[in-house]
Amino acid sequence: MIDLSAAGLTAKEAKCYQFLLRQPDWLPAELAKEIDESRSNCYKLLDKLVSFKLAEKFDKNKKLRYRATNPAQLIQLAHDKKAAQQASEDELELNVNALVGEYLKTQEQAGVRFFQGKEDLKNIYADQVATQKPIYFVHSLSGIDFYGYDHMHDLRMLAVNAKIPRKSLTPDTEQATIDWQETDDKFLLKRTWLDHEDYTAPVEWGTYGDKVYIISFGSEASGLIIESKQIAESFKQIFKLLERGQRLKPDYGDLPKLARKKATVA
Repeated sequence: MIDLSAAGLTAKEAKCYQFLLRQPDWLPAELAKEIDESRSNCYKLLDKLVSFKLAEKFDKNKKLRYRATNPAQLIQLAHDKKAAQQASEDELELNVNALVGEYLKTQEQAGVRFFQGKEDLKNIYADQVATQKPIYFVHSLSGIDFYGYDHMHDLRMLAVNAKIPRKSLTPDTEQATIDWQETDDKFLLKRTWLDHEDYTAPVEWGTYGDKVYIISFGSEASGLIIESKQIAESFKQIFKLLERGQRLKPDYGDLPKLARKKATVA
């Protein structure tokens, strides 16, 4: 028998369906013998297949009979199952975030979640939106090399579209624009510039709410979120020290020095 569990069928339901396909229609009593089930169980299996739209029942010579429908319906069932699973996972993630918040109120131990690979790392940016708190981050230009400019821009825009204010420490770059102050205001970003060589590591650090996140771009492609009010507050204090110290430099007003063009974002 072919395994049809991807479409949500049990082994017995799959067996029953595949026997249905062997002839134009069946009396339940005949089918029960073929699949080695009691009549009552056979009726339950057939009715379940009818609910899946894999079978239909009809009267023939005043007797109730069943016949299989097109197996293409299995693909739709698989898609529906996948969508339901994704919805359940999304709901679970939101509930876990709430439960972790309750946990951290009574426990000193920090909660840590790990992420691996390009697709998984996107969940860190999605979590920033779900948390709905201001974001403080040390910007690594390696994120653009890792995802590409447009894709990285789309990830940043998740917070912008959610109207979440952000503060960043950003290395000077040729990709900076001469009208950066105008666009930063539009994108709810307060940026403090760093000299180009001040921060070159391919790692982005940041905090939002009671969470600290780290993303290592490049070949490692890994990240984590630490949920700890104490650690998050520590990062914010360090961020503000760096921000204030950088802005007090005599030549800070010359940054960004590498900007050459105007923004093209509408």
